[in-house]
Amino acid sequence: MAEGSIVKQTLHSLKKRLEENSGVIQIQSEQGHIYKAVCTFNDPASDGEITEFEQKTGLLLPRDYKAFLKITNGCRLFDDSEYGGEIELYSLAQILEWNGDYGEGEGCFDIAYIYQDNIVIDSKQYAENQKNYLLWKSHIDPFSEAEPLGMNFELWLDRFIMSQGAKFWWWPIYTAENYYKLT
Repeated sequence: MAEGSIVKQTLHSLKKRLEENSGVIQIQSEQGHIYKAVCTFNDPASDGEITEFEQKTGLLLPRDYKAFLKITNGCRLFDDSEYGGEIELYSLAQILEWNGDYGEGEGCFDIAYIYQDNIVIDSKQYAENQKNYLLWKSHIDPFSEAEPLGMNFELWLDRFIMSQGAKFWWWPIYTAENYYKLT
């Protein structure tokens, strides 16, 4: 399977579900909460915009992430149709705006904000042919505090959409005992 093909299929299927339901899908989230969700997709990034970003920042964008950008240059996923939400995958312009000085993270940059977490690409790991280059951190933590997710972007996106916007990377910490402490 070609790198980036999972991104294409995952986004195609999500958009199809939205189209079949007049742009709104019903989500069941943690603790049985049900809400109507909408997703907003930006126009695709061009090859020229992607190349310009890489030249301007000196960062190497992974192939599967480029596939995402060529479909939608950022998006909002699973916003509550009544109350909004906090799930945003950044556009190239937002990455530039939100990351500022790239020297701090040695090749790391935030690509998404999800309920006070950031999803981070470590382009240095990707440049070294490491397939699991994706990290997560609290939005207020420096890149040095980022934790490996053990996956690439397209696997993360596929799982994130399958979990309907839930922070699945937290799930291993939820045992019955500590779950009730956290809620």
